[in-house]
Amino acid sequence: MSIKLRRLSLACGAATAAVTAGLLVGSPAAVAAPPASEGTFSVTCPGFGTFDAVTPPGQGAFTPAFDAATHGLFIPYVVSGTFTATGEEPVTFEDVKPAPVPADAITCTFEASFGEGDFMVTLTGTAVVVPRGAPV
Repeated sequence: MSIKLRRLSLACGAATAAVTAGLLVGSPAAVAAPPASEGTFSVTCPGFGTFDAVTPPGQGAFTPAFDAATHGLFIPYVVSGTFTATGEEPVTFEDVKPAPVPADAITCTFEASFGEGDFMVTLTGTAVVVPRGAPV
């Protein structure tokens, strides 16, 4: 496997873990932001505007995402998007929670970029989420 392809594989794996960690279901009772972040994403949601969402350490499959400013919690049900890495074909993904989507769910968009040197990965997509504990 070439070094560039290996980097892409590692970057996509890390990005998948970060998105999954940041946008999959967490405990609705948790309304305080985590002390340390594994990833930051620019998120735009109807009624909330654009904000930075952070993910707590661990990148577990059901880790919540938080609004960095308000500590509001966002519980995702559907997350889809595209990884675009320098010099590589885009890779799409979709994660769906096996549960009915609540009536108060909203659709948000997200974007994040990271990399090293001239190798960059951009992650963009949408998430169907239910906000909880987020002061408006």
